[in-house]
Amino acid sequence: MHSLNLRSLREPLTWLKVVTGILLIVIVLRRLSTTVADPDLWGFLAFGKLFWSTGQFPYRDVFSYLPTLDPWVYHEWLTSVLFYPLYQHLGAPGLQIFKYLIALATFLFLYLTARKRGANLFGFALVFFIALRGWIYFGYSPVRAQVFTYFFFALTLYLLESGRLKNRWGGLWLIVLIQAFWSNLHGGFLAGIGLISLYVLGEFISRRSFLPYLVILILSAMAILINPYGLEYYAYIVRAISMPRPEIWEWYSIRAAFIAGIISWKEILSIVCMVIFGLILMWRNHWKDITASLTLCLTLYLGLRHIRHLVFFYLLMAVYLPGLLTYYWEDLKSKPGFMSVLRSLGIRVPVLVASILTLFIAFSFVKRSPLTIEIPSQPGKEFYYPVGAVTYIQKHRLSGKLLTEFGWGEYLIWNLYPQCKVGLDGRYETVYPEEVVKKYFDFLYLRSDYRQFLSDYPPDMILVSIKSLLYDSLKIDHQWQEAFADSGCALFIGKNFKSLVREKSP
Repeated sequence: MHSLNLRSLREPLTWLKVVTGILLIVIVLRRLSTTVADPDLWGFLAFGKLFWSTGQFPYRDVFSYLPTLDPWVYHEWLTSVLFYPLYQHLGAPGLQIFKYLIALATFLFLYLTARKRGANLFGFALVFFIALRGWIYFGYSPVRAQVFTYFFFALTLYLLESGRLKNRWGGLWLIVLIQAFWSNLHGGFLAGIGLISLYVLGEFISRRSFLPYLVILILSAMAILINPYGLEYYAYIVRAISMPRPEIWEWYSIRAAFIAGIISWKEILSIVCMVIFGLILMWRNHWKDITASLTLCLTLYLGLRHIRHLVFFYLLMAVYLPGLLTYYWEDLKSKPGFMSVLRSLGIRVPVLVASILTLFIAFSFVKRSPLTIEIPSQPGKEFYYPVGAVTYIQKHRLSGKLLTEFGWGEYLIWNLYPQCKVGLDGRYETVYPEEVVKKYFDFLYLRSDYRQFLSDYPPDMILVSIKSLLYDSLKIDHQWQEAFADSGCALFIGKNFKSLVREKSP
């Protein structure tokens, strides 16, 4: 992270810096080595395949039999267009390597921004290590469009801070270009717009130069128009922001997520420790950075309301706090007593310990088969997929309208289209009218008469979890016959398919 020469390599402190940098990279890779496929991945691949195979842009949904919006405003369309050829030509390793590279690039820009704010490597390493659990726990799975948002957020922050610290505004123009791409890759581009807005407000309150940020904010908002949908994209944004998502765990508050068992006391403790640690450093250094304070407070508030937003709080902490920790460290070094204790400990032992730890974590990373994408077929601690039911449908060449669990819809689209069209799936706010979404979840959780939903939107087959309340109701409904079941899911066939023989997997 600093230029090295032969003379500097003879210094133990230089070796400690090198080993610390490598250790950080290895830790990031190890934390990123989740291999269970995210449900959204299959939606990306399905759209990408449709885009590349038809030679035209898909403005209307073809995957669902339920009523859909017209046009289909798919805000992650460019992610699909990029992911599909990667998967087609390089398979799972291509997608996983891409995730590791873009995450490491995110890490690099966080470090460079922290350096601009006065941090040294060790200060950054300590803060980043504390923030790492929250950053990756709440933000990454094998492959999601979110990887673009975290990278562009870190890059935008780097450009904003570069202009702010040196009063050089030329680099800010890159933010407009970033927004043009970002707004077609993932809906998290709004985090970038929000970040720029906070810098405008913070610099205005601080009586510093805010006009360059205001100009970039206006141009960035205009850059969103560079999309396949034109002004309709703005209407989608308003609808998506205001749409309630009570059934989606990522949109739970911290309290609701803890009650539901989605996060544990360890995650709660991590957040509390991070906040206390930050407050102590700010108090100790008499911190008066209004702009940074605004961004931290707002992202923490949003993160407590919706856990998916906590990632931005952790990313900001990894940039703002290391400099404060470095200043505190330099203050300690000026005290003779502290330095004498430090010299007595030596540097060679920390280098050895860090080297051993690096090798151990690297081995653990490789052992996890980090280039694979796992598709669990049986219930367990992780999310699983109805692989057995899909195999059964393909083997018996069943076709028609398939109503299923929310989390399985995109997997079925990828594997069964055009043989089958599905009920609601994870693309819900981009594809389905809000009233259809509400009726679907009322049906799925038996909050109303499920037969009414089946009457309004009649399917040919229903695929549900055997642990769901709906499964018990369908078992005693003479209109539906259980054709397949395994330890996790059951496939019910409507009365028009009564000739099928029920098959029970071992």
